[in-house]
Amino acid sequence: MSRVPISKRTRFEIFKRDDFTCQYCGAQPPNVLLEVDHIHPVAEGGENDSENLITACEDCNRGKSSKLLTDRIVRPDADLMYLEAMQEAAELQRYLDSKHLRNDARTALINDIQNDFAVSGDLDWYPTARTIECMLWHNSPEDVSAAATTTGRLIATGKFGSYARNRDD
Repeated sequence: MSRVPISKRTRFEIFKRDDFTCQYCGAQPPNVLLEVDHIHPVAEGGENDSENLITACEDCNRGKSSKLLTDRIVRPDADLMYLEAMQEAAELQRYLDSKHLRNDARTALINDIQNDFAVSGDLDWYPTARTIECMLWHNSPEDVSAAATTTGRLIATGKFGSYARNRDD
């Protein structure tokens, strides 16, 4: 079968349909020269109809040559690569899950410490979450909780200076 040239109009329509992008590697001008490639090669009886044409960069088109897209060799290590990728994805998901659990537990701990402070001093306020975060950065949760409870009691009894609550109102 002799090769029938593809018209400039058809080439342009194929480029436009494919968004002026190589459909194999994603390259675009001005970095590459685009060509129209036959999906089913002319050497194998492929026609010039638009369903058989695709935009390809020069390198991809030359690399493909007259091979069919279905003619591909499966890499012998493809299964191993797949398993490694799946294991990495599972490890990343476990990390994200544990990070969320840690953050949720830390938020619950901060809320408990704030509540202990307010309840121990019969107060209607408590330290900010940021203040407690800073305390937890340098101290154990047990020490921060004990300090919050003690401080709440001291404030309630008027033994903490200007923060003392007037019990008469």
